[in-house]
Amino acid sequence: MAEGLVAASSRAATGRGNPSVLLSLVPDHAYGVGVGITGDALSIALADLTGQVCAGWREPMVDRSRAAVVKQLTAMHKRLLKDTAVDRDRIVGAGVGFAGFLVGDPLRFNPPAVLADWVDADLVTTLSPVLGSNLLCDNDATCAAIAEGLLGVGRSTATFAYANLTNGFGGGLIVDGRPMRGVRGNAGDFGAVWWLLGRDRPGGGYPSLDRLRTLVADHGTAFDTVEEMLAAIDPATPGVDAWLSEAREPFATLAFLLGHIVACEKLVIGGRAPGWLLASLVEGIELPVSPTRHDRPFPLPTVVPSAVQGDATAMGAALMPLQALFFR
Repeated sequence: MAEGLVAASSRAATGRGNPSVLLSLVPDHAYGVGVGITGDALSIALADLTGQVCAGWREPMVDRSRAAVVKQLTAMHKRLLKDTAVDRDRIVGAGVGFAGFLVGDPLRFNPPAVLADWVDADLVTTLSPVLGSNLLCDNDATCAAIAEGLLGVGRSTATFAYANLTNGFGGGLIVDGRPMRGVRGNAGDFGAVWWLLGRDRPGGGYPSLDRLRTLVADHGTAFDTVEEMLAAIDPATPGVDAWLSEAREPFATLAFLLGHIVACEKLVIGGRAPGWLLASLVEGIELPVSPTRHDRPFPLPTVVPSAVQGDATAMGAALMPLQALFFR
C-alpha cells in the first residue's frame, strides 16, 4: 500500500463482527507495452497492472524489412503514448511476439519468407531503442497463448493448447497456468505436425489464413495481403466455406493427438481470424473416436474459439513484463 501497488477499500459492515477490508491492485501502478510482428501485420498494445488492455490496434506491414518495421513501430509507439497519456515512468517493460521459431545460442528467430530480412535478427538490440531496455521476446503464438491464459479461456482452464491462425500457423501450450516453452522456446509448433501428416494436401497440409486467401482468390476475389482480406470478407464470401471444410479435419486430428500426448483440457483456436470464422470452424469439428476400454472412452479435449477480443499476440506480449515482475 505504501508503494501504491494495492489500495484498500473502506470498511463496510455487512454483518456481525469486524468488517473486512478489500484489497485491490492499483491499475496505473505499472504498465507493459506489447508488440506483435506477424507476417504482414504489426500490432501494438498497452496493458495495466490488472491485465486490462488500455489501448491497442493492428496495422498492415507493406515493407517488412527491419528498417521499415522499426520506423513504423516508432510511429505507432509514439501514438500509443500520446493517446493514452500514460506516465512513461510507469511503463516497466515491453514484450515482442515474433513470427518464427527460435534457433541458436544466443536465441534468434527463423521467420517465414515474408520476414526474410529478420533472419537471425537480434530483436532486443534492434527494438530496444524504440521500446526500452527491459524488453522480452517470444514466439507470436506463445504470446497469444499467454493472453488467452490470463484474459480468456485460461481463467477457468489451467491446461490448454492454443492454435494460432495467422499467415501461417503456430501454437502454444499453457500447462498448469504457465506457458510451456520447451527447448529453445519452440514447444507448440503444431504446424510442423500437420505438415508431416498432410504434406500431400493442398496448402501444405495445414490450415492458415494464407490458405484462406488462396481459396477466396480461387473463387473470384483476390487480396494482396491477409490483413486486407480480413477487413473485407464475411461468412458469405465465396471460398470461405471451402476453407472451413478443408480445415476441420486437420483441427480434429490435432485435438485428438494433443489429447493423448499433452492431456490438455481444451484446444483453443485463435490468432488473427475473426470471431465469426472461429465460431463456424469450431462448430463443425468432430474429433476421431478413441477405442473405448471397459466401456469408457479416453478423455479428449473440447475445441473452443478464443475468448480474447483484440490482437492476442500484442496483448500477451504486453503482459509478459508485468507477469515477470509482479506475478511470478
